[in-house]
Amino acid sequence: MPIHKVAIIGAGTMGASIAVAVASGGYDVFLQDISTEALEAGLKKIDKMFQSLVRKGLAEEESQRRRERICTVTEYSRIADVDLVIEAVLEKIDVKTAVFRELDQLCKPETLLATNTSSLSITEIAASTNRPDKVIGLHFFNPAHLMKLVEVVPGLETSEQTCERTLEFGRSLDKLAVRVDECASFLVNRLLGRYMGESLWTLQDGLATIEEIDKAVCEYVMPIGPLALRDMNGADIGLAVAKFNFQEYGERFRPAPLLEQMVEHNWLGQKTGKGFYTYDQDTGKRTVPNEVIHELCSGASNAKASPFTVQRLFIPMINEAFLALQERVCAPEDLDPALMAALGMRRGPLALAEEIGLAACLKETEKMFEIHGERFRPAPLLKRYVRARRQSITGNKERQLAGSV
Repeated sequence: MPIHKVAIIGAGTMGASIAVAVASGGYDVFLQDISTEALEAGLKKIDKMFQSLVRKGLAEEESQRRRERICTVTEYSRIADVDLVIEAVLEKIDVKTAVFRELDQLCKPETLLATNTSSLSITEIAASTNRPDKVIGLHFFNPAHLMKLVEVVPGLETSEQTCERTLEFGRSLDKLAVRVDECASFLVNRLLGRYMGESLWTLQDGLATIEEIDKAVCEYVMPIGPLALRDMNGADIGLAVAKFNFQEYGERFRPAPLLEQMVEHNWLGQKTGKGFYTYDQDTGKRTVPNEVIHELCSGASNAKASPFTVQRLFIPMINEAFLALQERVCAPEDLDPALMAALGMRRGPLALAEEIGLAACLKETEKMFEIHGERFRPAPLLKRYVRARRQSITGNKERQLAGSV
């Protein structure tokens, strides 16, 4: 059944941005929130987004056409006959399951129910409904109307038809729609978490300064350094995500104590004017690093610790990529494009692995495992590739190998 009408639940920043993305794809959009005040605030955000698109070259007439496709509603009864619902409410499982229970009662039986959660269990959300086969994760990246990736995440009971329809919908928005099997933090944020975490441990251990880490990463492969990115997203959010991943995956995701200390000091980043960097209160522009942070760092925790190299930050991401392939979280050929689309990487982690050399990646991982323990336990699939003397990762043989572990 084709999708024509789409409802978005939640008119916050993410919901508003998704509304712009969906309307730009040619769909009629019903933006729902609990109050007219929330909807008015959401429409103001939407108008600013369209104004920005016009400044970037979108024709004014086309902007108006897209804007006219969006209407607002407060009652769920107004969206009972839509073809797809995208939930974008608070990232709490009890809030989301309450929304899905109500949608399940009101929407027509064939309506697909999607959640924009970035990490919560699709299966658990689906279990709150009587249509788990029609519930799916549709994870947009912020800002949704600009970012090219969308992760399509089926739960345990999601039907293949629902997955295919959702992938087609994502592609119709001019997105790279990648199927990602359900796991904590899905694909991109899972791999990002290992890289971000290692940047904090590197700083914590006194192996490099704030500026050295960010500068090296930008010169190597990223558009923004990990510490500047943490300031942008907020240390409090970063700590919550890190704790969640630590709970789900164990020791390799243990947060560096430095992050918790920053939250305790209210050094949350741009929103508080100080994080890893300090920010001008009037312009919000970054000024100088927060040098007090270095006083919180313990210095190298082990005498065998290697000197800082930028590859050190990406070895955990590469290792996690092999763990993800081993678990068949995504197709090997989708992994690098997904990371590049979502993070702006100039080369993805698998390309970096081939560039460094798989044997060299394994050797460095094993060396760090001896020093730091579980944070660097090598992925079994990486060891198998090296033993087989494989140099390339993507392709049919590699996909079969990933599935056989």
